[in-house]
Amino acid sequence: MSIATSESHVQRMLSIIYQIPMGLIEADMEGSITSMNAKSVQLLMPLFYSHGFRGNNINELLQVVAPDILEQVSNFTRPNGNIIKQQRQEIALQSGRDEGNEICLLFTVDKLDANSLTYIFDDVTELYNKEKQLKQMMQDNATEQLNKFEIASGLLHDIGNAVVGFGSYITKIKRSIEQKNDISSLDNLKGFIEKNQAAIGGAIGEKKANAITDLLNGVIANQENNLTDVRTSITDQMKIISHIQEILNIQRQYVKGHYIERASVNLRDLVNDAVSMLANTFEKRGISFSLELPAGIVHIKGDRTKLMQVFLNLLKNSVDSVMHMADENTLKQIRLILGRGEGKVAVRIQDNGKGFDQATGAKLFTRGYTTKTEGTGLGLVNCKSIIEGHNGTITLTSAGEGKGATCTVIFYL
Repeated sequence: MSIATSESHVQRMLSIIYQIPMGLIEADMEGSITSMNAKSVQLLMPLFYSHGFRGNNINELLQVVAPDILEQVSNFTRPNGNIIKQQRQEIALQSGRDEGNEICLLFTVDKLDANSLTYIFDDVTELYNKEKQLKQMMQDNATEQLNKFEIASGLLHDIGNAVVGFGSYITKIKRSIEQKNDISSLDNLKGFIEKNQAAIGGAIGEKKANAITDLLNGVIANQENNLTDVRTSITDQMKIISHIQEILNIQRQYVKGHYIERASVNLRDLVNDAVSMLANTFEKRGISFSLELPAGIVHIKGDRTKLMQVFLNLLKNSVDSVMHMADENTLKQIRLILGRGEGKVAVRIQDNGKGFDQATGAKLFTRGYTTKTEGTGLGLVNCKSIIEGHNGTITLTSAGEGKGATCTVIFYL
């Protein structure tokens, strides 16, 4: 290659470098600029002039707009190498119609030799502005959602109060019916007439006396049927109220964002307390319950109230399961075992209830799915959410229908 051709090639390369859409500056260690391309002039000269600099020393400008970059360059002691690679730098504009705005440059700085540096910078202001707009949109959306959640929280509170009031009213009606039961009075009257049947028959005639007895029997039977219907209706209403309250509790947790207030929880005491709350239920329903707890304290970090809700729910599920066994003569059994392992704590609840098949097991943690005729399909979903929020897992297994089930909750420490 001739010298002329070589020089022509160099000139073409310099021309390409000069025109590339990225800023390129060569300077010495003191910051004196030896060369800069067109994009550098376009991007940096307005910054130089707005700060009162002549535009021949990059260090002067960096000291004002990007002191961190200048510090990294000054502290670089190796004879050559990369100093900064694509570091983003936001720079406020000081004058002109863009005053108050920012530009964003992506800096790369390399040391060529003992006294030569190259500064390469790319204008990513458009991308930076889009990021800011996206963040603002996300923040605005979060604020909007928060306002909606606050409104929803207020509505849930009001609905909850109304449901509680309705529940109290239904309970009062139930008590009133039980206390003001006229059937016992009619039974007493019937007994009196039957006891004095002969005397009454002699006074008004045997047929009339028998007719009165038959009439009383009919009235009593009708009253008993009506009372049974009312009791059934009240029980159904109480179940509906209970389901509404369960749904409201779950929705309140959703509105709160499932935030878990973490504190030290003695899992041994918590499980014991949950069992104590249901001890009367076990006794009344003839359930044999066994509890196995390790010696000493078993601590985890979490929300005691939510964990209590989980274990009460799981124990109640076992109660429902053993109460629906095909053979009513089989001893109903529930067993809870709390154990510790390396880096984890496990709670197992076993029952010999109705169990479930593999297809049912695959859907148990699906929102809206339930095996109960009066269920909402939200209990296990809520339990799973709470357990996972405590760095845990929950599984339900069964050998098949009629073969009981095991619920295993594991907390990883």
